[in-house]
Amino acid sequence: MDSFLRRLRALWGVRWRNIPLTAAAGIVAVALVAGGLALAFGAGSRPVNTALSASTGENKPAAGAVERIDAAAAIAKESAAKKAAQEKAAAEQAERARAAKQRAARSEQRRALAEQAAAKKAAQKRAAAKKAAAKKRAAERAAAERAAEERAAAKKLALKKIALKKAAAKKAALAAQKARQWVLPLTSYELTGRFGQSGSNWASFHHGLDFAADTGTPIHAVGRGEIISAGWQNAYGNAIEIRHPDGTVTLYGHMSRFAKTGGSVRAGDVIGYVGATGNVTGPHCHLEVRPHGGGLDEAVDPFVWLKNKGLNP
Repeated sequence: MDSFLRRLRALWGVRWRNIPLTAAAGIVAVALVAGGLALAFGAGSRPVNTALSASTGENKPAAGAVERIDAAAAIAKESAAKKAAQEKAAAEQAERARAAKQRAARSEQRRALAEQAAAKKAAQKRAAAKKAAAKKRAAERAAAERAAEERAAAKKLALKKIALKKAAAKKAALAAQKARQWVLPLTSYELTGRFGQSGSNWASFHHGLDFAADTGTPIHAVGRGEIISAGWQNAYGNAIEIRHPDGTVTLYGHMSRFAKTGGSVRAGDVIGYVGATGNVTGPHCHLEVRPHGGGLDEAVDPFVWLKNKGLNP
C-alpha cells in the first residue's frame, strides 16, 4: 500500500503550474486507478491477493492496478513535459517575434530619421540654391543698373562733348563769318605809331594806328561800305574814307596811289597802295576809326576796335 501511495503522490507531485495543462491527463489517470480498484476490491469478487503479510500486516493491491497507475503517471508526466516544451517553444517564438518587432521598429526609426535628415539636407540645399539664385539676380540687377548708369553717363558726356563741339563750331563759324566781314588793312606789316602818342610829328596827338610796309603794298578795305572820299587831304596825303553800314567811317592815309575812288566795297577789296605822301617819316598806312562818322575828336583806338571785330592786329 505504501508503494501505491508513493506512486499516487508522485502523480500528484507534478508542478502546480502544469496542473491546468495536465487536467485531462489527471482525470484519465484517476479514472484508470478507480477502475483498477473496482476490479481489485469490487463487490461480489474475491481479491486474488487478500492475505495479510505476516511480516508487515499490510494489504497490497493487485499487480495490474500498480502497472496501470505507473502507466497513467508516465502518460501525465510525458504530457506535462510535452506541454512545457510547447510552452517554451511558444515563449521562444514570442521572444523572437518581439525581438524581430523591436528590430523592425528600430530599423523603421532609423529609416525615418534618415529620411528626415535627407529631407532637411535637401531643404537646406534648396534654400541655399534659392539664396544663391537671389544673390545672383541681385548682382545681375546691380550690374545692369551700373551698366545703365555708365551708359547714361557716357551718353551724357557724349552729348556734352557734341554740344561743346557744336558750340565751338558755331563760335568758330561766327568768328569766321565775323572775320570775313572784317579784315586787317594789310596782310604783311609792322605796327609803328600807336593811338594817343604825341610828338613833333602830330599837331596834338596821334589819332590812328600806323601799319608800316614797303611802298606799293596793297591796302584793303577793313569792311563792307561806300567810299565817301578819295583824294589829297593835306597831312594825310592821298587818303580814302569809307562809311560802313553801322555809320562808322574808316580813313586810310599816305597812299602812293588809289585802286578805287568811289562806289561800294567789300571787306578785303584793294582800295590803294602803301606810300609816303603827306606828313610822314616813312611809307605806311595810317588807319583811323571814327564811330558814327564823327570828326577827328571822336576818333577811337583802331587796335581796340579791330580786336572787337575778332581781328588780331
